[in-house]
Amino acid sequence: MATGNADVSAGNDLAGEPAGADRAAHPPVHLLWTGGWDSSFRLLELLLLHRREVVPHYLLDPTRPSTQAELAAMARIRNRLFDDHPHTRGLLAPVRQFDIAGLAPDPDVTDAFERISAETFIGSQYEWLARFCRQRGIERLELGAGHRGGRIQKIIGPFATPTEEDGYRTYRIGREYRHTREYAVFGGFSFPLFELGKRETADLAGERGWLDLLGMTCFCHKPRNGWEPCGCCNPCLYAVDEGFGWRIPRQNRIKGIFYRALIRPMKAPAKVVLHRLGLRTARRPA
Repeated sequence: MATGNADVSAGNDLAGEPAGADRAAHPPVHLLWTGGWDSSFRLLELLLLHRREVVPHYLLDPTRPSTQAELAAMARIRNRLFDDHPHTRGLLAPVRQFDIAGLAPDPDVTDAFERISAETFIGSQYEWLARFCRQRGIERLELGAGHRGGRIQKIIGPFATPTEEDGYRTYRIGREYRHTREYAVFGGFSFPLFELGKRETADLAGERGWLDLLGMTCFCHKPRNGWEPCGCCNPCLYAVDEGFGWRIPRQNRIKGIFYRALIRPMKAPAKVVLHRLGLRTARRPA
């Protein structure tokens, strides 16, 4: 998985925003920014609504075909933010990129991740991110994932509790669960969108005038022509399920319908056959 690279700043004159002297009392927020909808929505909340300093992080996966599209999306958002809200240039730190190949093994995290993924689908990026937080000494990395109705919330829901951190509400897995596999993987993260559904973020973005900025985000794993959503990868299919199909060109949405009905059901059985024939090995976390 990747996480974004850009000097982005944002802010507007919303009522109730803390003054500069007030925000100086709070430490910068560490945010995983991928150039996608959820993390960019959170970025805008922090910069435009709360006027908080943000340190964005992006993990580089050289095998991920969407990396350049994600970085380009973050650059577009950064440039628009600088143009429209120049006073926020001082709020957003340069994105800190880190290559996942530089992460040391962590058997405890990997074992916990594999036990979770044996029961439910979970992206391999969460294993990398857990190791990243441990090894870089980041005690609280905000994730846009974990919104209501999402896969991650179903995993962490029984363990997550609300907390007030630096002036706003978020969710974390409490220390009382530190011996669980869920804490081993997700204990270093904060989930500020836990109470919001995906469509609610779109409604809020519309009310706050953020849709143009969020329209620049990237979500496709295999974008065509450098930016166009393919319609067939898992994030594109999830986007359709979540009511965001309008973000995919019509022709590619049609391809996605045929892919979902005819090809996708055959992929899992085909992988099993190939594995049994020794033609495919299971991919372990990096």
